[in-house]
Amino acid sequence: MQFQALLTDAYRQLSAAKLFWVSLGISVLVVIAFGSIGFTETGVSIGFGITEIESEFLNAGSRWSRGFYIGIFSGFLVNIWLAWIATVLALISTCSIFPEFVHSGSIELTISKPIGRLKLFFAKYLVSLLFVILQVAIFCVGIFLCVGLRIGEWNPMIFAAIPIVATFFSYLFAVCVLVGILTRSGITALLITGVFWMSLWSIQTSEAVLNRFVTQQQVDIERFQEGIEQTNTKIAKINKTSTEDDERLVSLEERNKRFVADKLEAEESLESLTQWHDPIAWVLAVSPKNAQTIGLLDRWLSDPDGFDIAAIMNGDMRSFENVEVDEFDRTTRNARERETRKRMQDEYESKSLWYVVGTSLLFEGFILGLAAWYFRRKDF
Repeated sequence: MQFQALLTDAYRQLSAAKLFWVSLGISVLVVIAFGSIGFTETGVSIGFGITEIESEFLNAGSRWSRGFYIGIFSGFLVNIWLAWIATVLALISTCSIFPEFVHSGSIELTISKPIGRLKLFFAKYLVSLLFVILQVAIFCVGIFLCVGLRIGEWNPMIFAAIPIVATFFSYLFAVCVLVGILTRSGITALLITGVFWMSLWSIQTSEAVLNRFVTQQQVDIERFQEGIEQTNTKIAKINKTSTEDDERLVSLEERNKRFVADKLEAEESLESLTQWHDPIAWVLAVSPKNAQTIGLLDRWLSDPDGFDIAAIMNGDMRSFENVEVDEFDRTTRNARERETRKRMQDEYESKSLWYVVGTSLLFEGFILGLAAWYFRRKDF
């Protein structure tokens, strides 16, 4: 009964703000737009058949069509709509719940009832998250039906978006709750949570950019080392069969010098980049990992053989059809960039659930612990 009373109170507060229903309405429109995309024998249809784009790869029954359609959901709708726009609307809707809850004249009536303060605090916190869960659940039901009807894949893993997005939102909402209780101001809580969110984005973006540069240097060092070994092998063969005046030796020795110089330069760059990357990586390790948490859905839904939207965006569809996926030539710039992307993707996917979610929840637990301690000790 106590939990039901808190749920009813939060429902009335969110309904009065109207943003809950606005967000829900936009979610429905997004699902309809997603469902308007379909596949024919010759290509992709948009707007329930109003427009059709011919494609050699994206057509009914192809693996690329599956990767494209699932990728729109996990790579764009979740990342852009649920993880940004809907989250902002949810924060605006919920940022005033705790400040108004601890406001003079409201909190006295609540704590006078036979319920412990910690139980009251966490019940209120969970009730606030329930509305985010409800929004995402309705959205996922629509996406599940669209995917099943359009490509014939009734994939229950789509509903993994519910705990993922709720967990992602909880990282931010914990900070919002702490600031809201301390300041009793919903606007202040919203602004500081926004600053915290942007700080997390800056940390994760900086780490990703530096990690890309580090990986590029590692790939180049390996390429230069292979070039040195191959050149030395050619020199050894020539020395066995030719005289010391062989003109080929001069060219190969010059090439070897360039490889050695390039390798030394790459190693120096790697050392310098590592000095910047390692501290940021440690800061990221103890911070909530918003992007990586949301990215879990893409990891779980993507095609294990690489037929996904990332390959489509990189223009790799034709190469997948004509060559082995693992075939790699280190001598070209495009090949080195592709190897860099592949290594970064492999490294990202090797991150355990404990590292991505567990460490983030530890940070959230610390923030909530501070808020609960203050709520319990404060003489309202």
